[in-house]
Amino acid sequence: MAWWPSVHRSRVRFVAATEADAGDPEQGVTTDHRALRGRVRAADVAAAANVSISTVSLVVNDKWEGRVAADTVTRVRSAVDRLGYVVDESARRLATGAAGAVAVVTPAFTNPFYARVSLGAAAALGSDHQVLFTVPELGDDPVSTLSRLQGVRLAGVLVAAPSAELVRALPADLPTVVLDAPGVGTGRPRVDLDVRDGARQLAAHLLGLGHRQVAFMNATPETETFAIRREMLAAALRSSGAELVHVDRLASDVDAGAAHGAALAAMPELVAADVTAIVCATDLHAYGLLRACADRGIRVPDHWSVAGFDDQPLSAYVSPALTTVAFPADELGRQAGRLLAELMAADTRAPETPASIVLPVTLVVRSSTSRVRS
Repeated sequence: MAWWPSVHRSRVRFVAATEADAGDPEQGVTTDHRALRGRVRAADVAAAANVSISTVSLVVNDKWEGRVAADTVTRVRSAVDRLGYVVDESARRLATGAAGAVAVVTPAFTNPFYARVSLGAAAALGSDHQVLFTVPELGDDPVSTLSRLQGVRLAGVLVAAPSAELVRALPADLPTVVLDAPGVGTGRPRVDLDVRDGARQLAAHLLGLGHRQVAFMNATPETETFAIRREMLAAALRSSGAELVHVDRLASDVDAGAAHGAALAAMPELVAADVTAIVCATDLHAYGLLRACADRGIRVPDHWSVAGFDDQPLSAYVSPALTTVAFPADELGRQAGRLLAELMAADTRAPETPASIVLPVTLVVRSSTSRVRS
C-alpha cells in the first residue's frame, strides 16, 4: 500500500492506493479502465473534441458564454463525459492564486507539533485557502525552502519557530505571521507561546523535588524558542542555587531517533556529571532519551528524572509517562491563521501596529519525574 498527502479545501488528507483499486468483480466493484491508463488531461479532451486546450478550459470553468459556440460546448462536454475528465481543483487554485495559497513553513517535518499547528491554521483560514505544509528538504534550511515557494502564488505565509535569518529573507510585500518566535520578527504580526513561563514552571517543579544538578538536551539548529527554553531554565535553577550542567554531545535534530543516538553518546558524560534530572528541548528528544536510558539499564525516574516541552499526544502513553510543558498547538495555529486572514483581507503588508498574542502554557506532571533518591 502506498500513501501520499493531498491538501484539499484547507484540510490535509491521506489517500491510499492499493491493487484493489482496480476493482473486485466478486464484490460487484467495477472500474472504468480508462482511469487505469492514467489521469485524463485537458489535452486529451481537446483532441477528442477537436478544439484547443483553452477552449476546454473555458467550457469546464463555465466561462464560455459569448466566447465559444453552443455546438462546440456540447462537443466538449460530451468528450468530458466520455473520457471521465475531472478538473484538478487544487492545481487550478494554486496556479491561478484564486483561492490564495498559504504556506506554513516549519523547521521539522518529524515533529507532529507542527502538523497540529497547521491543522489549527487551516481551520481558521477556512475553505477559501489552500494550506501548504512546507518543511526543509534533508540537509536543507528554511531559507532555501522559502525561496522554492516563489513559484507558487502565495497569498500569505505562516512561519513557525524561525531563525532571524529566515525572517530577514521573507519578502517585505508578502503577508506574514510568525509563530513561536520570541525576540524574532519584530514588526510583523505574531503569536508566541509563553516559553519563559513554561521553563520557570518546570524549574520550580524540579527544584521542589530536590534536583540541583540538571542537564539540558538541546535541539539543533538552536532557534530562538529553544535558546529561551535553555536560558530561562538555567536562570531559574541558578536563582535557587541549582545548576544547569552543560553536556557537549547532548543535542540533536528534532527527531526521536537522532535524540536516541545523541543520548547514548552523551551517557558517560552525564553519569560523570552526577546529574539527577534531564530536561529535553522537545518531547521527541525525551522519547529518544527514554529509550537510551532503557538500553543502558538506567531507570526513570529512579536514577534520572526526565521532562520535555510540547506535550505531544504520545507523551501520556510512553513509559514512564512524560512530564512536559504543554503548548497549545491547535490554538497557536488558529490564532495565527486568524491574524493572517485579517491581514490578507485588509490588503496591507506592514500594519503600523502589528498584532501580538502570547498564549499561556501549562506544566503537565506525570510519572517521569520524582523526588531525588539518595
